[in-house]
Amino acid sequence: MLEQLMNKMDGAARSTRISPRMLRRLGKHQRIIATIVIILAGFSLLASMSLTSSLSNPDTRVPLASSNNERYLAYLPHSGLSNQRIELANALVLAALLDRTLVVPPAFLGTVVGWMKQEQLYEHLGWLTDDSVDFEYECRPATPGDLGSYVVKSRCIEYHRFAVIHWTTLHDLEHAVAPYVRIRFQDQVSLEKLQDDLGIGPEETYVHMDEHIYDWRLYEDRAEAKRLITTGTNYFDSFAGRRYFKVYTLDYWRRRPEKLLQLGGIFGSTRMSLVNPQHLALRERITQALHYRRDTPIGETAQNIVRYLGGEGSFVGVHFRTGDSPFRKQLRHNMDMFAQGMAELTQANISLPISESKSTIYQDDASIDEEKRIQLLPPYEGLHRPPWSTICHPVPADKNAPITLGTSTNIYIATDHRDPRGANSQLLPWFNTFPCTVTLNDLPEYLFAPLDRLHDHIVPGKPLRPFLIPIVDAMVAAHARQVFTTPRSTYSRYISEMNQAWIH
Repeated sequence: MLEQLMNKMDGAARSTRISPRMLRRLGKHQRIIATIVIILAGFSLLASMSLTSSLSNPDTRVPLASSNNERYLAYLPHSGLSNQRIELANALVLAALLDRTLVVPPAFLGTVVGWMKQEQLYEHLGWLTDDSVDFEYECRPATPGDLGSYVVKSRCIEYHRFAVIHWTTLHDLEHAVAPYVRIRFQDQVSLEKLQDDLGIGPEETYVHMDEHIYDWRLYEDRAEAKRLITTGTNYFDSFAGRRYFKVYTLDYWRRRPEKLLQLGGIFGSTRMSLVNPQHLALRERITQALHYRRDTPIGETAQNIVRYLGGEGSFVGVHFRTGDSPFRKQLRHNMDMFAQGMAELTQANISLPISESKSTIYQDDASIDEEKRIQLLPPYEGLHRPPWSTICHPVPADKNAPITLGTSTNIYIATDHRDPRGANSQLLPWFNTFPCTVTLNDLPEYLFAPLDRLHDHIVPGKPLRPFLIPIVDAMVAAHARQVFTTPRSTYSRYISEMNQAWIH
């Protein structure tokens, strides 16, 4: 860079048409003036180069190398995409309050490691985001004659279940967040790589080591922070027993003089207790900015499905979480709760609780009437086509009109259940009770074509389609007239927020 700059300045000197031979011919005062002209030309060119650089790299919002005054905040992501989004929201707020540039890692899809000690997170994520690794060769499928391909590598198992995407593909950070927070995107999760890229040494870096997932919480109200410490109520109860967390104020982080502040995971919707109205408004802006974009291939796919279902607000949605242990235990209870809510909303005459009803597999039973069988056969062209449309109906376009369709109401269920209609599925009572229900698995293949345009951010040859299905599922549910959500699920809460923003 310095050599390039010197060459440019040499060029600037030549452009002034004053050669060394000419300088020797000039008098003393004339030589001084000529030298000043050359120096000013160099500074002018330097300013021009700086402006050109900033215009040609609009996505980073900050220089690619550390300036003398620039200070940075970095964090370590972990767990599923919903948890990563909560971490990103917390990090954006904290970076704005500390007036630091936020270093944003990519978003991770699929199976992502949960919280663990920093060195372990760096080991997992650092390798998976290292673009110098030839993943397609290292993790190639077993091939006859290629002995190395038969070696089972635990890292490769993780790689095949994992994908990387840029946050700007999911959310509009450039326009909605950039006015409030400076952002620098960093592809590889590596402290050493980050320090090298920023030109910041270990002595200018503060690394906060978490002892557990909720290691600390931020309190803007100093009196509240003091009360928690004084009364010893700075704890939460978890499956592992009572965990005490550190209580920090904004001043604690603001006093850190280091150029780079590297935190661990900052997950938790209650991680930061804010009271300043301006800061609360900022957090709300960031929350809205982190709704999924609808102007991308992901959004295009969701819109395809919504039109297939009849359009925005033409169906009732359910986000039914069943995968993680707490939600598996509550599956029957939640299904009955959803059924009761659906009965009240649509005036359906059903017997509760539905979880105790007999489950039947319909597709091979000719004795079951058509109303029960068509639930498994949504038309290829859309729900407006018979025989579906002769029995199942969209909800009224007028959002204030009551829904009186009962069990004939078109319903869309977004769920993490692997096989909702499978022979052993615990969700079968729902389909028995509400035959006009559609899931993502029921939809025709052509609706998902836009997803084929997206590929992994680190491994361009790796398609993202299978990893994006849960996002599309959630976006479709958020376009419902009303959506029922799973209690205590942060992802359900997120879908409800999008539903309020998009439909209501």
